[in-house]
Amino acid sequence: MKNRDPFTRDDQTRFTMRINSDLLEKIKVEAEKSKRSTAKQIEFILEQYMEGLSANDLGSTK
Repeated sequence: MKNRDPFTRDDQTRFTMRINSDLLEKIKVEAEKSKRSTAKQIEFILEQYMEGLSANDLGSTK
């Protein structure tokens, strides 16, 4: 599916979310330490979390 947004690559999807303000501030601090944007820091955190899950975790329905 082609994105109509010229700033979003074909392998990316835009996603809007609401997040606790205090949590977002903590993420911003960590992003600055790692020289990442806040969005890339959130993506990094999610990737690390997903990599930490075992195959059983991914298949379970809790």
